[in-house]
Amino acid sequence: MAYHYVLVRRSLWHAGINGQAGEQDFQAILLAKGGPDSLRESATRSQASGNASLPEPRIDAFLCTHVGRIVAGLCVYAALRILVFAAAFPLFNITDEDSHFLTIRMYADGHLPGRDLPAVDPEFEKAFVLYGSPEYTHTQDDLERNGPRIPLYQLPPEARGAALAQAFYVGKLKDWSEKPNFEAQSPPLYYATAAGWYKLGAGLGIKEWRLIYWVRFFNSIAYALLVWVSYRFTRKVCPERPFLYVAVPALIAVFPQDVFFGMNRDVLSAPLAAVALLLMMEALDSAPGKFRWLILSSLVVGLGLLVEVSNCVLYGTLVATFWYWLCRPGIKRARKMRVVSIGVLAALGPPGLWMLRNYLEIGDLTGSRAKMHELGWTLRPMAEVFHHPLFSWDGLSYFLLQLTRSFWHGEYLWHGRWMRSEAADWFYVSSSALMIVIFAVELIRQRDTVSHTQRLAGFQSLFLVTSSVLFLAAISLPFDFHDCLIPSRLHPFFVNGRIISGALLPFVFIYASGLEAIATRLRRWIPPAALLVVLLSFITVTEIMVRRPAFASPYNFFALSAWRH
Repeated sequence: MAYHYVLVRRSLWHAGINGQAGEQDFQAILLAKGGPDSLRESATRSQASGNASLPEPRIDAFLCTHVGRIVAGLCVYAALRILVFAAAFPLFNITDEDSHFLTIRMYADGHLPGRDLPAVDPEFEKAFVLYGSPEYTHTQDDLERNGPRIPLYQLPPEARGAALAQAFYVGKLKDWSEKPNFEAQSPPLYYATAAGWYKLGAGLGIKEWRLIYWVRFFNSIAYALLVWVSYRFTRKVCPERPFLYVAVPALIAVFPQDVFFGMNRDVLSAPLAAVALLLMMEALDSAPGKFRWLILSSLVVGLGLLVEVSNCVLYGTLVATFWYWLCRPGIKRARKMRVVSIGVLAALGPPGLWMLRNYLEIGDLTGSRAKMHELGWTLRPMAEVFHHPLFSWDGLSYFLLQLTRSFWHGEYLWHGRWMRSEAADWFYVSSSALMIVIFAVELIRQRDTVSHTQRLAGFQSLFLVTSSVLFLAAISLPFDFHDCLIPSRLHPFFVNGRIISGALLPFVFIYASGLEAIATRLRRWIPPAALLVVLLSFITVTEIMVRRPAFASPYNFFALSAWRH
């Protein structure tokens, strides 16, 4: 039956039929066809007429038959992968995880951001000194000469006082006592959600370092949701392309971005953006009188801005969805205006209330002014903005290359060196550029033959990836970063891929579509599924090789558990 399903779907897609009407035609054709022979003959004629870009029928049938188990397995694998790496890395990584955790604690204690940045909690200083690892930023030689030979938590309590008198710990404690929590006024949704998870763990009796790791482990749930929603989105948009709606969740399941290994508000950007895109597609495919998906997608877009300001690019996709929806026949003008008004209120209401509170309580709409002051950033004079390195070829190429690398593998250091593979980086950069070009060419070439849902999803994906990059370029221009390390005066660019992790699903959708186009042209020599497996294996193996040193850390979850046991 799955084989017949695929053949009929392919015939409808080749005829340009999709959506709700396509589903009705599909059911009618499936009932009317006289058996597998007639269906097989129809597919053969379709291939003979030049439709060579479609995948092989047997592969289609296998994927359709087992897709539920495959996707469920990918969700479980993704959750376990995030759990393992989150446990392997010591607490308080270099992407300001300490400040993110302090903000989570602040919300869990029932406190909201005030006008001034809060000082560091003395209790947290003890946890940071006991369990925080110096392995992220200090070289092995430096640790052997000046650092602790034995982790502080392994010393008996009576010996810790003498250890804390060492210059290494004195300097750390001094830095902490002078450092306020500059993430306290950031967008609140992740911190409020993680605070609820923190309180649940505390209610279950989890304490000390286990409770901090418990907050990290929340990421596995968010990431499994991302994998499942990515499958639902791709299958909704491209129901006739089984390779694609398996490849997209599979690539996301192994995607090596390390922001998901620690506490960071960008963890929620990718799942929320994926949910918003899925709801937009549901809105376009629903009956003319049904508009709840449109309102829900508007609300999720608004919530996305409460996670990270860079998610503002989602409003562009929402406007395009509204335009498509307004052009649909069968809906009265007055009802359209009412639905649009509700949608605009849902999209702008939550972030509007947050900004109003910021203005009244803090005097700053986005709550970013105090953070910039703490980091030492100042605004450039307008005349200097146009002399920014981004307007040169060297600066632009540096920006795009570093951003692509960090979007793929993240920003972790280990012993002061980036956790990355030169070979993998070269592959990520070159293949990303190639897949984006292939996708754009195919989208333009087939724009009149695919369904309106596929066309919109394709242009939305390109828009989100492009506008996210432009967003980082735009916020790089006005600042003088002074003594800040990343960004810096020497390299004044935001090349932090985690900031635009909301574009993860659109990027992978583009990447997998380009891979599908290549796979169909190479299928005489290598099956498309085999090509996908090779790619997934390469990503997985290189990530394990790069992350392997962290597993030997005496500060990670495994070491702490073994010591306590």
